[in-house]
Amino acid sequence: MQHRFRHLLLVATLAVLAGCASAPPEAPWPDQQIDITQMRTSTPWRVKVPTPAPDLVRDRSRTSTVIVEILVDADGKVLRKRVAQSSQNPVLDEACLLAVNDMQFAPYRGVGGAEAVTVIAPMTFPFYDRPR
Repeated sequence: MQHRFRHLLLVATLAVLAGCASAPPEAPWPDQQIDITQMRTSTPWRVKVPTPAPDLVRDRSRTSTVIVEILVDADGKVLRKRVAQSSQNPVLDEACLLAVNDMQFAPYRGVGGAEAVTVIAPMTFPFYDRPR
């Protein structure tokens, strides 16, 4: 009897722990898309990238652009981000995503008040080209 009780207690505990381990569903990306220039930020967007390596500075007229999509909730909090258009340079792409981690936005005010939005943020880097 005592063995059976322990077994049931163990099964119940594992079931509770399994329920706690499951992540909540991710919020969908809002249909409302706005340019980064329409958002007020309380922190600047600082993208830290290394100085281009000589093999990346072949033509000083070249640039690389990364377009990042940022899901900002109605409170201005960044929930998710993704590279919408890659620069084809993983160093630049990752630097842009890391910079978003430190950003804080003021809530976006739509017609009905504060709302979640998808922010489109293009970043252009001079002198960078994709590696060959």
